[in-house]
Amino acid sequence: MAITYRITPQINNHVYKVHLSFTATSGHQELKLPVWIPGSYMVREFSKQIINVNPINTNHVVNQINKNTWNITGLNIGSLVELEYLVYAYEYGIRTAFLDFNRGYFNPTSVCLAVAGNEASPHTVTFEELPANWQVATGLKNIADTSYVAANYDELIDSPFELGKFERITFNVAGVPHYLVLSGVIPEFDRERIITDMTKVCEFQIKMFGGVAPYDDYTFILNLSGEIYTGLEHRNSTLLMAPYYALPNLAKTNDTDYHKLMGLISHEFFHTWNVKRIKPKVFTPYDLDQENYTKLLWWFEGVTSYYDDLVLYRTGVITQEQYLQLIVDALNNVYKFAGVKLQSLANSSLTSWIKYYRQDENSPNSIVSYYVKGSLVALCLDLLIRKDSAHSLDDVMLHLYKEWCANPIGVGENEIPHLIKAATGIDLSDFIHLATETVADIPFAEIFAEYGLDLISLQAGSHQDSGKYTKDKLEQSNSSFKADLGMKLEKQAHGYLVKNVYKDASGEKNGFAAGDLLIAINNVKLSNLERQLAFYSSGEVVKISLFRQEQLLEINLKLEASNVGLINLRLINSEKLLNWL
Repeated sequence: MAITYRITPQINNHVYKVHLSFTATSGHQELKLPVWIPGSYMVREFSKQIINVNPINTNHVVNQINKNTWNITGLNIGSLVELEYLVYAYEYGIRTAFLDFNRGYFNPTSVCLAVAGNEASPHTVTFEELPANWQVATGLKNIADTSYVAANYDELIDSPFELGKFERITFNVAGVPHYLVLSGVIPEFDRERIITDMTKVCEFQIKMFGGVAPYDDYTFILNLSGEIYTGLEHRNSTLLMAPYYALPNLAKTNDTDYHKLMGLISHEFFHTWNVKRIKPKVFTPYDLDQENYTKLLWWFEGVTSYYDDLVLYRTGVITQEQYLQLIVDALNNVYKFAGVKLQSLANSSLTSWIKYYRQDENSPNSIVSYYVKGSLVALCLDLLIRKDSAHSLDDVMLHLYKEWCANPIGVGENEIPHLIKAATGIDLSDFIHLATETVADIPFAEIFAEYGLDLISLQAGSHQDSGKYTKDKLEQSNSSFKADLGMKLEKQAHGYLVKNVYKDASGEKNGFAAGDLLIAINNVKLSNLERQLAFYSSGEVVKISLFRQEQLLEINLKLEASNVGLINLRLINSEKLLNWL
């Protein structure tokens, strides 16, 4: 039985009108919409945007029975069932749905109701009344003009759609067509450079996993807008968002932004194997009605985060110095915040549904990123494997992929040490327990020393500072006093808004809170905080005027230097480093 969706964009209302049809197999039928989308671990309640599920046949009755389920009664077996419903779509991003007169995108998890019990049937999506000159991009097979088919509901919801006027660039990797679809703000940019680099990244990863692409084609859908770099993986496509200025400019003067974009592309493409194929056993299959808990996100996101930048180095997109700087950045982004001493990687993975994906002003003080710390653990695993064998983490990933191809049951919660040993002969169970189940210190200095890198501690000026890697010398801490308020501040038209107050730092000790608007220091308007603080000395007490919940308050603040330590790397033996890089 085929399930058919005819979708009409109503651009002025930001609404997709959906005509759903299928053949009845019983006298009643349930329709369901997922509450979360695989790859993004938070219940998002997509059904809140569904409006008026109405039967076309007046003999059919539709009742909503819970937040994401509708029941249709009065059906005749073998007869055609037709319904219409509306989906409000105005959430700009990569996880839900959006529509205006300029562009549309959606994940079918937000738009396409499942016909319960018939998820294994083919599902067809046809677009009707598209605006003039609009195109469609998706990873699904195109069967006619604006019609696309999925083998089943699982493939359908893993295939986002991009609608509108966009630029599509085609390139071939490993004998397979790949597409870069660009929408949003598209300036003049170096097309040859990005396609050359993407080709190298894709070729490297495909070769790493055996040399054969696990898809017939692959589509990178990149919307260029805003300031955020983000993406969501799918089986043969990915939805990406990045600032337009991250595209490589013709003058080659924006490498920092461009390399962030390439790291994002590399990350999401690596998920083609590590998540979309190899996945936790609890995700096989996904339960889309509720949270699916696993302690292994540190592996599936952390290992992917390790390889995203490493692949850029190995393919020549970034230099060795740039790559080592990224490691320094990762170390400091984890270890300068108190959360690393309070939450383990396994717990960070398990509670991602309510903590990592629902961060608030206290998150830096209480959680750790399974992406960033996970990437550092993956780095250590790679180095430890290389130290004691002729193997590397590459061999582990290929082993996992071959295991999945032979029997796609997924990885058990405590299976990673066994799989590493099976692939390399190395037992790293004690290290993995230390690094993921506890908050104990990881012996980075000892591990890095084996590869010619010396770990150095520095003093930060504030929580916003990061380390800097250089070949010949280390950045020296500034010997002059610099006050650190121990808060993340955002400049406003009138003063500074407190976004975070860091644990055990000056701001917390003196009673500041997130949401405070700092407006004056010693009765002088705050216009340039850093320069104004430079007129005061260590230990001096200043009066900070602020608004909190509409009230004007004053706090006397004793100025202190930062208590944050930084981590830096010094290259001491380049020959040893080559054994890894």
